[in-house]
Amino acid sequence: MEVSFLSWTLSLLFLLTISSFTFLLSKKINFPYTVLLVIVGLLLVPLSQVSFFNFINHFELTPEILFFVFLPVLLFESAYNINYRQLLNNWKSISTLAVIWLIISAFIVWAWLYFLFPFIWFEIPFLVCLLFWVLISATDPVAVLAIFKSIWAPRRLALIFEWESLFNDGTALALFLIVLWIIIEWSTIDATTIFEWVVSFISMAVWGMIFGWITWIVFSKIIWEIKNSEAVEITLTMVLAHLTFILAEFISEHVSVMWFHLQISWVIATTIAWIIIWNYGRYKISPKVEHHMERFWEFFAFVANSLVFILMWLILSHVNIDFTRFILPIFVVILVVSIARAISIYIPIGVINLFKIEERIPIKWQHLLSWWSLRWALALMMALMIPWVWDPNYEKILAFQQRVGWNFDFDIKDFVLVITIGSIMFTLLIKATTISWVMKKMWVSKLSPLEEFEYDEWKILTNLKILEKLNKLYQRTYLTEWEYLELKNKYEEKLQNAVKSLKTLLQNEWQNSQDLIKRAISLHALWVEKQYLKDLFGYNEITEHNFKFILHKITRQVERLEAWKPQLNKSTDDTPNDYDIFERFINKIRAKEDDPINRYVRNRTRVIITRKVIKELKELMDIDFWFDKNIFLEIIKVYEAFHNTAREKMNAIAKEHKTSIMVIEARLTDKTLLKLEEQVVNKLYDREIITPKLYIRFIEEIEKWILTDIDRVF
Repeated sequence: MEVSFLSWTLSLLFLLTISSFTFLLSKKINFPYTVLLVIVGLLLVPLSQVSFFNFINHFELTPEILFFVFLPVLLFESAYNINYRQLLNNWKSISTLAVIWLIISAFIVWAWLYFLFPFIWFEIPFLVCLLFWVLISATDPVAVLAIFKSIWAPRRLALIFEWESLFNDGTALALFLIVLWIIIEWSTIDATTIFEWVVSFISMAVWGMIFGWITWIVFSKIIWEIKNSEAVEITLTMVLAHLTFILAEFISEHVSVMWFHLQISWVIATTIAWIIIWNYGRYKISPKVEHHMERFWEFFAFVANSLVFILMWLILSHVNIDFTRFILPIFVVILVVSIARAISIYIPIGVINLFKIEERIPIKWQHLLSWWSLRWALALMMALMIPWVWDPNYEKILAFQQRVGWNFDFDIKDFVLVITIGSIMFTLLIKATTISWVMKKMWVSKLSPLEEFEYDEWKILTNLKILEKLNKLYQRTYLTEWEYLELKNKYEEKLQNAVKSLKTLLQNEWQNSQDLIKRAISLHALWVEKQYLKDLFGYNEITEHNFKFILHKITRQVERLEAWKPQLNKSTDDTPNDYDIFERFINKIRAKEDDPINRYVRNRTRVIITRKVIKELKELMDIDFWFDKNIFLEIIKVYEAFHNTAREKMNAIAKEHKTSIMVIEARLTDKTLLKLEEQVVNKLYDREIITPKLYIRFIEEIEKWILTDIDRVF
């Protein structure tokens, strides 16, 4: 069948349909979705050879589609929820694994393969082995993150592996492009060539980080000027995710500064840009849009992941090689790569633990890091980048094969592609399917005592709310007595089980029970603070600068509580305490913003959110959690002290700058009334008292003033 737009579209829709039903099946049989897609993709290979289903192959997985359509989406989605501060706490182990030991393990793979292949009748040239070891040594975040979503991996373990995988991408891709360039241009390897390698690699990494920083600045400026426009903001994130990748490639290909040729790592640029954006620029996105933004990118990543995983195996229908010839080489590669991965994990982490360079990484985690060396999209992408028939550089590949005495009836790309696919099949069908089982056997996925307490606490609160709602429904005769009693018994039993579980936990942790309860309640209070802080920011009652100032303090306290560290002295002092390098830079630029008005707004915000926390803690104190309520009183007293201190500072600033504060208070009062007006309009619309046309007009008028920045009034 001739490839047409109609058959191309039919192929795409067919694959999306198959992916959707595969996802539903994976949920039903509790099997990893991505691995099941691999199996389905393998089944589609013979089906695509049938004339009626030949259209399946018309939507092909080309290097261009992989790199410039799918990879930016997957990188964006993986960087979306990564906490930059947690990276700073683990940067030594991550950088060691992602760069230094990747190169060492890759060298091990190359050396062993180069000397082992001749024993199995495969005389593979030095540079081809070099190309393959770079390709296969990097772990792949696409495969890793897809698996992590379905298992309870400890947060720090997941962070180390995700970041190692992301930076592996940049390291491996930079080295791969250098080796591929040497093969295509047939450059001899000498001291000058090695020096050029090092310079090129460093250049790609450094310029990638600089370009990512520039992208962040541009994005932040653009998105800040667009207020509450859902479609435009989401579209801009999609455009910029791909534009970063494409511009980095364009500049690398066409831009030179005098004699120096700029080389930018596309992967590093995109990763760095989105990590910085989502850690320091995500709050520029309108609060009402952020929820839709997350949903959109979850969907977009699902589509990209589905197509990448299922299309990979359809490539096999275009490879005219007898795979049985490569069983032994694939086995040797899997064995060598597994040994090299183990060496690259146990040795560096052992050194880090021995000299206490960083927080200790348990031996069980090391076993998992070694076993989780998944290969997937990046390795496949690099294999597809090797010139093939119809590629302008294919003649150069043939010339290289003649020079090195390549005597096989298949070319270099076929060999690398088949070995790569064999390695990927092993990691996905064997390693990926056993990750969850291995974690359970090692008790790695077990919840911490603090997490178990929070789990039981929220189950108790949820069931109490449900029982309260059931009583109201019964009193309003929405439920029959039989329905009410059946549901009441059901949720009372759930409540009793949650209480029993909490009691058991506290008995098992009796030595630390008081500290455990205090930390859990403190975390609850901090989450309440964050919730109301975001609400105030959403209604522009606090500027972004002040919002981040307070949010930073809350976030640091949450991180310390979850890490079982003592809390910092949470004073309402306006002096920044432990900002990282980006926040230091931002605060130096914005030093002029820290005037009396901003200090007044910050203290006013603290007064509001501490009052909300005190109110909610008192409500929680009325619930019988079966432990000492004095802990609630202790934390309430702390927040009362914060509340009083913030009010005193607020009043002192108001007294000293009376005129300016009166203007600010008038504006803030107006915003409070506008919020009330918005609530009234929403109720009228929900009850169909006003028409959609009137509703839109009311909301547009209200939001025009609500979204006016408070700092523009003075």
